Amino acid sequence: MLGTAPPVKKRVRLPSLEGAPPSSRLRRVEGRRGRKTRCPSPETSSSSFQHERTEDVTTERPGACIQDLPPEIMEVILGHLSPCDVMSFGATCARYHQQNSVPWVWKSFCSRMPGPSEPSDWQRLAILKHTQALHTQRLGPAQRGSPGTRSRRSQPPTSRAMELPEAHGYRRVVPAWGSVLLWDYQGTLHLLRHDGAEGLLSQPNVLCHNVKDFAVDPRNDARHRDHVYVLANPQDVSQGTSRVTFYGLGTGAPVFRMTFHPSLAFAQICLTGTKIHRQLLLLSGTGAVYGLSLNEANMLLRWHNFSVHMTRKIMSVPQGPLSIRQVQSSQNSALYLSGDGTVCLEVYSPALYKKMFGDQQVCPALHAPVHLPLPTKVVKCSLGPSHICLVDERGGIFTQGDNSFGQLGTGDRVDRRQLTQVSVSMRPVDVWCGPNHTLVLLQDESGAKELHGCGFGAAGRLPGHPKGSDVLVKLNVLVPRASRSICAVKNCLYIMSSHDIDEALFDDGHN
Repeated sequence: MLGTAPPVKKRVRLPSLEGAPPSSRLRRVEGRRGRKTRCPSPETSSSSFQHERTEDVTTERPGACIQDLPPEIMEVILGHLSPCDVMSFGATCARYHQQNSVPWVWKSFCSRMPGPSEPSDWQRLAILKHTQALHTQRLGPAQRGSPGTRSRRSQPPTSRAMELPEAHGYRRVVPAWGSVLLWDYQGTLHLLRHDGAEGLLSQPNVLCHNVKDFAVDPRNDARHRDHVYVLANPQDVSQGTSRVTFYGLGTGAPVFRMTFHPSLAFAQICLTGTKIHRQLLLLSGTGAVYGLSLNEANMLLRWHNFSVHMTRKIMSVPQGPLSIRQVQSSQNSALYLSGDGTVCLEVYSPALYKKMFGDQQVCPALHAPVHLPLPTKVVKCSLGPSHICLVDERGGIFTQGDNSFGQLGTGDRVDRRQLTQVSVSMRPVDVWCGPNHTLVLLQDESGAKELHGCGFGAAGRLPGHPKGSDVLVKLNVLVPRASRSICAVKNCLYIMSSHDIDEALFDDGHN
């Protein structure tokens, strides 16, 4: 057995008592071992400023520290912390970072929450579920102060929408007519309905499982979004087969389905046009884009089988053909982002082509993608009805198109026929193009986020700036720290929070 070290007698010099606040003649002082000793107060020690005394102080040898704990005990301790605390603990040193990657630690968090029994990555699941949230802010005319006081404009605070504990991390949110569609990382599409005039979300329903993507009417007015196209992998057919199901959001029931050959495995779906002239854009796993035209009004009346004709779109630049990885769409245009960061814009209206590229260029045949040159790689994009916004790998923001209300953020209201860089002081996280305004989610060096906007500000579209702005200005919106994406409709702003450790926005590793 190991014995304890014998006490060592040590002379301790107490600090000077001069200038101490007056107190009683004798004060009680806590000793090293917890015993109470008595020492004179400053009032009784007028002859000397220093007082010495000798006591028995045990010089303790270095004992056990947190570095000496066995890994099994460390895992138990970490299991009682929150995911944020565990992440902070793992960032202290390389040893704790390795300890932080033990699956059992993150599995303990997931056991407290409903979800899949055996996910592939417990850490990713725990962080996704811990950071998932949906915040909303009602938009509308600014409210003035009470009578007799100085008039001031205020905006309703951001509120947190209904929780979905069964969701597997929020991946995408899309507002629709009287409801909100929320897609999680498990591939489940949830339907949350509005409750009353206050716009609260309630009555969550599962619309579909094994969802790969979904799309609604591209127009910004939510009244047109009463149906949704859902791209999924059905379980009742052969593996790898893609199926598009057309759901009515009023009832949540499927209206018709389109099943494709197993050789056409699609990964994304987008819509353009209107209900009577609808075009579906389907992106395959190999980077090819296919288009097919439908008449939704006739489809709702036909209950028998039908066939459609698909055409493959040719995407190429002078350097060669492109492999597309993302598609954005509006009513009269589509934006294609390739794997190497090249952007092409496809315009379906001569009037829109004039706004985007001007009168100096001859309008080519419609449905012919136009390459938008940019020296850097584009990592994020947004397409509005008449303008676009791009984010490159260096964090630069570029806009082009109609600038009638200052929605390009260039400081004037002159249309831009080429991509023009917009000045920002923080790193962009997400961008969103509205009908005549632009929203940008920014993050500073500390990780705090702000929402900036430019363009048309009436009807509360730019909270805090009802007169609008032709440059990006900070909006009166409370933005959560884990915010990831933004979107809006006429009367409501949606801020989705979710952190995925497997996704990166820039090449330097920032999420």
